[in-house]
Amino acid sequence: MVMVMAEEEENALSIEPEFPKSRVKKIMTLDEDVKRVSSEALFLVSKSTELFLQLLAEKSAEVAIEKKRKTVKLEHIRIAVKRNRPICDFLLDSLPMPTETVKSDKPVVVADRPKSVPVGTRRIDQIFRKSEAQAQVEAEVEAQVEAEVEAQIEAQVEAQLEDEIEVQVAAQASEPVPEPMEES
Repeated sequence: MVMVMAEEEENALSIEPEFPKSRVKKIMTLDEDVKRVSSEALFLVSKSTELFLQLLAEKSAEVAIEKKRKTVKLEHIRIAVKRNRPICDFLLDSLPMPTETVKSDKPVVVADRPKSVPVGTRRIDQIFRKSEAQAQVEAEVEAQVEAEVEAQIEAQVEAQLEDEIEVQVAAQASEPVPEPMEES
């Protein structure tokens, strides 16, 4: 029990951000004005993002609990954002509008949602997900590296076997051949 609590405290005091540094840096450099990113800036942006998402998740969960729901839904996130306007106000334009269900159970989209998304806008989960092309290239590189390593191992094994055979042949050649015994 004490060990579990110690592990939880270690996890809670984690200094390193959870987000992959390379992805965060890539997102930061999407801005044309940003050419380079220092490690300190990268750390602060990653940690700030992590803390902000933690806050948003907690506030959304509180709303869901108030509504007596076990699942956090888009409407709970919207309410949490509206309640925390100074911090989360910028999200209101990005969040999709909730759908209303009519008696036919077909969703009807609320009319005040903007129809088009600005050029270059991507969903946050797409930013952190690898593209199919990236995944395929990484898989090909990994397969090529594995093949090269396997070939090197096979070459080393063959060389060792050849050395052992040479040693055995040399040992047999240096041994005196026993003379046949004469029958008396």
